[in-house]
Amino acid sequence: MKTIADIQRRLLALGYSVGKAGADGIMGPATERAITAFKKSVGLQARPYVGPITLEKLFGYPVAGQKPLGSGEPRWLTFARRYSGLREIKGKNHAPEVLEMWKTLGLSFKDDETPWCAGFVGFVLESSGITSTRSGMARSYEKWGVKLPGPAVGCVVTFKRTGGGHVGFVVGRDAAGNLMVLGGNQADAVNIKPFAVSRVTGYWWPKGEPLPEGAVPTVQSDGKLSTNEA
Repeated sequence: MKTIADIQRRLLALGYSVGKAGADGIMGPATERAITAFKKSVGLQARPYVGPITLEKLFGYPVAGQKPLGSGEPRWLTFARRYSGLREIKGKNHAPEVLEMWKTLGLSFKDDETPWCAGFVGFVLESSGITSTRSGMARSYEKWGVKLPGPAVGCVVTFKRTGGGHVGFVVGRDAAGNLMVLGGNQADAVNIKPFAVSRVTGYWWPKGEPLPEGAVPTVQSDGKLSTNEA
């Protein structure tokens, strides 16, 4: 059972203000505004009511035995979507969810400043019963799984970038043909952003999982290509 203080702490970790008093356990106007803003950001009705679906979106796992909403997409992608909106914490503190990702993968990082896109992908896969590369290096996934000839919903996609790489999950294409990718450390957060296909180094699928079928759907996009994954 989550308390108001638990909800406030989670909102603070995601970058929402709950008022000067912080996580005081009181459902005041600032906390209601934060809840409303969060719900709007994840596509829920913008009101301060906190029910099971809101809790799942906030904390990243089902509550009270609730099953995730099915969509026909790979289970790991459905799991990954629960973390949409997670952001780094600026300053000396660090997002506990990112620290948990490093811990799950057995890596020694203790911060959310270290590029964590591979941490996010590895955590999602491991949490879904799939062995990841267990590496903090994005392009470690270029030697993982089964290589696909093109993109598929839920596949792992690797990218080149100046000074390193990037990795995430394909969710579709936008009207301009850019890949729409759900990933971590995209502008310091988990979100879906468009990526230029010219940056792709490969598409990868978990070994032993049924291969994807059907075309990659068109997904709404703001057209602003991702440029910050460091």
